[in-house]
Amino acid sequence: MKQILVHHRFGLIILLLAVDSLFFGLTSPQKVASWLLVVGVLLFLTSLYYFLLAGLTVARWYGLPTGKRPRRLAKVLVGTTGFLVALQSIGELSSRDVLVLLPLGVIVYLYSYRAIWRSQPSA
Repeated sequence: MKQILVHHRFGLIILLLAVDSLFFGLTSPQKVASWLLVVGVLLFLTSLYYFLLAGLTVARWYGLPTGKRPRRLAKVLVGTTGFLVALQSIGELSSRDVLVLLPLGVIVYLYSYRAIWRSQPSA
């Protein structure tokens, strides 16, 4: 447990939680400028990325298969979530968008995995 508390990602996650709490607690989406909405979405996606990485690391500690490159999986999940949040924020998210973007995220992950696998020299 002590190793977790001194790890640099743990400190970053605590910092992100504090910044998220301050930013989202002190701002109202109806009253802020549009550029602050973009900052909020970027802050949300950054936090989500590091929380997903932490979750995948914990899952690996418990023996669950997370793949060889959990960062790629986290990036694809955050990218897909980012598109969904962006569509929701402009009022254009529908169930068809979700049905298209989720399989598209899976395809992007599988193609990126295949591209890395094929570029490695065989032994």
